[in-house]
Amino acid sequence: MRTATTTIRDRFSGEAANWNSLYSPEASETLYEHNLLRRRKTAIEFLGKPSGHILDIGCGPGNVTLDIEHDGTLTGVDFALPMLHQASDSATKQQKGVNLMASDATALPLASSSTNTVLVLGLLEYISNPRDVLQEIHRILQIGGTLVLSFPNARSPFVWIDDVIKGLKNGITRRLIPTRVRKTIKSWLGKTDESYFSHKRHRFVSRAIIAGLEDQGYEILVKKCHTYGFGFLNRSRLNLSLCRKLESWATTYPKLEKLGWTIVLKTRKRF
Repeated sequence: MRTATTTIRDRFSGEAANWNSLYSPEASETLYEHNLLRRRKTAIEFLGKPSGHILDIGCGPGNVTLDIEHDGTLTGVDFALPMLHQASDSATKQQKGVNLMASDATALPLASSSTNTVLVLGLLEYISNPRDVLQEIHRILQIGGTLVLSFPNARSPFVWIDDVIKGLKNGITRRLIPTRVRKTIKSWLGKTDESYFSHKRHRFVSRAIIAGLEDQGYEILVKKCHTYGFGFLNRSRLNLSLCRKLESWATTYPKLEKLGWTIVLKTRKRF
């Protein structure tokens, strides 16, 4: 039986060649692309210009990693080799120095207290036990070091609605459409018919994540939510316009800001 880790690694390995296009200057034509670009912008702002050893865990093809302005040593980590190959090619083209390392995020081949800054974007939602990753980060991060991480917002109504609709769609396609027909249709669309992961198990309540980080010894410095709209209407221009309008209002209304899809935190390790 395939493990969840293997399934996820295979999916991202298969998507590596197309990942750069999601971060291109011409992107943000869909809500999903908008979310990725907004997440990158927020993370880069939170990082500032770090020094020492900077580690990007789950770096993918380096779309965020290579944008980090720094005065230190930059390392990108991912468990999908095709992603690292893409990152290496991009680093060469952009003439930027970066160390790349293949590793599971729960067992990093780094010494304790060896890292000054850690970036973790779009990773926790794919880990069976996110606490394992957070404990490993705490191990390698120096006291006074910075951790910037993102996670999906379990309290966002947009996320709730998307989960319900996706669950219904998957239930209908798997129960009412014959397997052979379903696989044929998906192959025409360039998709596979493999099970992936349950989104419902990978949503996070901000208060719980923050409490866990504080118990570990972190101080929360900044928190920002972003992206509003419906994933099932990903390519709708009206949906993207709604997102941008709500984001402009969210700067004035804190309660609205908390409803965003994605939460990004900047923290400091105190002990």
